[in-house]
Amino acid sequence: MKEKEERKESFSLPPEVLEAAGKGISYELYKTLLLSFGKRGEKAFNYLKEDRVKKYLDFFVVVGEEEYVVEENFCTCNDFQINLKGKAPCAHVIALRLSKFLEHYREFDLYYVDYMGEGKVKGRYKKVRGKKQKKLK
Repeated sequence: MKEKEERKESFSLPPEVLEAAGKGISYELYKTLLLSFGKRGEKAFNYLKEDRVKKYLDFFVVVGEEEYVVEENFCTCNDFQINLKGKAPCAHVIALRLSKFLEHYREFDLYYVDYMGEGKVKGRYKKVRGKKQKKLK
């Protein structure tokens, strides 16, 4: 049990980011995120600015290229899973942390799993020889 606890990565936002966030969604926050996290910080700022963080009864979701389920130290995006291998926060985790700090997210009074089941989430599509897109089954 102790080994599992040691392996679990914990991400915290740097103090300078929290200080800038205390002044709201501003150019100062953008600049601090860019300096602290690079392109991922810039993306996180845009997710906040464009109100792309959603709170459902069961999950937080951040809308990027797709909708990603995000928790404190986990995200379903490929960047977090493959590129970062869960060792550093992706843009979605950074955006979630900031949105909770600022209490800036859209709330939905329903479960995300029910929302998905009703077909409200776009299906996955692939390009078919540069023409129309075809839905994957």
